[in-house]
Amino acid sequence: MTVFYLISKYATIFGTVIKGLWEHITCGILKLFVEDGRYLEPTELCGHVEHELTDNKAKAFFMCFIPSAVNAILAVFLGGAGFMGLFKLGVKMSEPIFWVYVVLLYLGISFFCNIFPLVEDAMNNWSRLYNSKLTDEEKARNEEIKKQRAQNKALEKEAKKSAKANAKKGAAPVKFKKNSDGGEKIKSDTNIVAKVLLFIPSAILYGGAYLEKYGITFIISIVATALAIILK
Repeated sequence: MTVFYLISKYATIFGTVIKGLWEHITCGILKLFVEDGRYLEPTELCGHVEHELTDNKAKAFFMCFIPSAVNAILAVFLGGAGFMGLFKLGVKMSEPIFWVYVVLLYLGISFFCNIFPLVEDAMNNWSRLYNSKLTDEEKARNEEIKKQRAQNKALEKEAKKSAKANAKKGAAPVKFKKNSDGGEKIKSDTNIVAKVLLFIPSAILYGGAYLEKYGITFIISIVATALAIILK
């Protein structure tokens, strides 16, 4: 099945390379470390970049969504233009613009066959949104951070009062030392609103990742094109 996957990736080389480029750019935007930036490998990574998996829910979602959305938009506009010219407007092969529409259709198919994320990324996104729960250690650490921040706020309040009092007396202001929380953010379970809003796109990305992995999107594009030619 990997051989068929690679055939579909190299047959749609433009969409494959551009998808890898979008993923590379997205990793830069989200500050995810890229472990291997080669787009054309003889493995299931073909058309993707190997990067670190994140436990941040927003980053996990956008790592899947952004490259897929951009390629999907290109597929609709370019493929749609080629389809309209060849099968709706009925441009003949003798006309020079015919080949322009052929190229547009091919590019549209190329992007369509490369609109879904790597299965590993799709699984990570789904897991972070719907399967992950805070561990006892994470809950305990959250409580520690909250406690430290509450103490810092109380100390800051006292320091401000002391500064005002000392200012009236002409004395130097008293400095206070914050309790360090290590710069950590409080971890939380996925908000129910986010779960509802992201369910459909996440489910499409998850299912589509498997369709692309097994070359189903490539087969669909071939069948659709063949039917369009027959029914023209």
